[in-house]
Amino acid sequence: MTLDNLLKGVQTVAVICNQWGDTGKGKFSDYFASQWADVTARGTGGNNAGHTVVVNGIKKVFHLIPAGITNDSLGKITILGNGMVIDLEVLSSELDELDSDGVSYNNLMLSGDANVIMPYHVNRDRAKHQSQKNGGIGSTGRGIGPSYSDKIARRGIMVRDLFDEDNLANKIRKASELYPEQNINVEEVIERLRPYAERVHPFVRDTVAEMHRFMGEGKKILLEGAQGLLLSIEHGTYPYVTSSDCSLNGTAGGVGLSAKDIDLPLGIVKFPFMTRVGAGPFPTELGGNMSESYCAEEGHTRLDELQEHGIPHTSSNGKIEYNWRDPRIIEMINSEDFFTQGIGIRLAASEYGATTGRPRRVGWTDAVAAKYASRINGGLMILTKPDSLSGLNEFKICYGYERGSEVSETFSRDGELLRSASPVYKSYQGYGDIGDIRSHGNLPRSLKEAIYDFEKFTSGKVAVVSVGPDREETIVI
Repeated sequence: MTLDNLLKGVQTVAVICNQWGDTGKGKFSDYFASQWADVTARGTGGNNAGHTVVVNGIKKVFHLIPAGITNDSLGKITILGNGMVIDLEVLSSELDELDSDGVSYNNLMLSGDANVIMPYHVNRDRAKHQSQKNGGIGSTGRGIGPSYSDKIARRGIMVRDLFDEDNLANKIRKASELYPEQNINVEEVIERLRPYAERVHPFVRDTVAEMHRFMGEGKKILLEGAQGLLLSIEHGTYPYVTSSDCSLNGTAGGVGLSAKDIDLPLGIVKFPFMTRVGAGPFPTELGGNMSESYCAEEGHTRLDELQEHGIPHTSSNGKIEYNWRDPRIIEMINSEDFFTQGIGIRLAASEYGATTGRPRRVGWTDAVAAKYASRINGGLMILTKPDSLSGLNEFKICYGYERGSEVSETFSRDGELLRSASPVYKSYQGYGDIGDIRSHGNLPRSLKEAIYDFEKFTSGKVAVVSVGPDREETIVI
């Protein structure tokens, strides 16, 4: 099968994550946006997400604007939906980057109903929620949580409020009562926001009405998910979650659609390892509590880890180059010490946050969690990153949680239950380089066996296996 066959007769596709985010949605969002979609829309989160787009051959990380923006000159439409929270300064900065690269954004639309991340939201978030120490959630410090809190409490500032300064001043004044530690000066806040509001004003639309129009016109629509199901405020490991519902339901609702409108949900799963950023339970984490504490501390960036473990590398203008198949890294991914093995896999797979730069916690793929996510999100699955573990002697997949004498195959949002669970693994033989393989039949036997077992356990169907970051490095099953 080819991707064209997979998309035959499909009007709406949602690229979402069935884990804790960072699964490689960007590659497939870019593919569908550039090769197929007329409209690319995002409906959840804010600049706590990050995806890479290629502009004139140069990779750039954007945190708000969806991947489809690079196709604006072709008349393709990009939407920031009503379910998002928008940092106007960040959005303006991303528009500046597009200007400097000669990329148009004439067909960009911003929902007037999206909420605005205010300066006092960022200040509160950085002061109270950014640390992972002492059980802290470990937010990105971008003001996402406080902005959503104000939205739910019905005191949020919407994009459309920006253009009536008397009304805006009244709303900020009311909200400021909840931020007494900041001594908010209403006029100063408005003055700070004014140039950004003027910048985005031409793009403000009733995007829900526009989406319904596009559906009626038969346009091909891509929904670009943010974060992952296990971080959803509704379905994730609460309270160690993000502040929006990044399930299929939330992703669709965040642009004014119903989940029933989505013809092809594609849930992405890292395989045979997975990652998590920030605090919270992670049953299959390599190194367990030691790894969680280590990743929460300062001083463990990619550069720090390369230096600490003697991996040859170069660093210039913030760009770090190294051989991810370096013999020392291969030795680490095969270490009998699980903590060291986790660092090796992180280096081999370049698992560091696109938004924060933080080291991602690493563990084996959890099929119990994937079954839970797949049942909520539905659709088919895409497996990513198996190519990163070439040279591994053995890998494992978790098919149950052992607690005392009992084994459960049911995922729980209860963090205490997850922390007390011992994963029940099945081991598989490792494999070599798979980057040049383009058919399912040519994949290593052990990897095919693991995929079969994973599908059977989750009652899901794997449609695509990614064997590298480039578009052509893709196997459609």
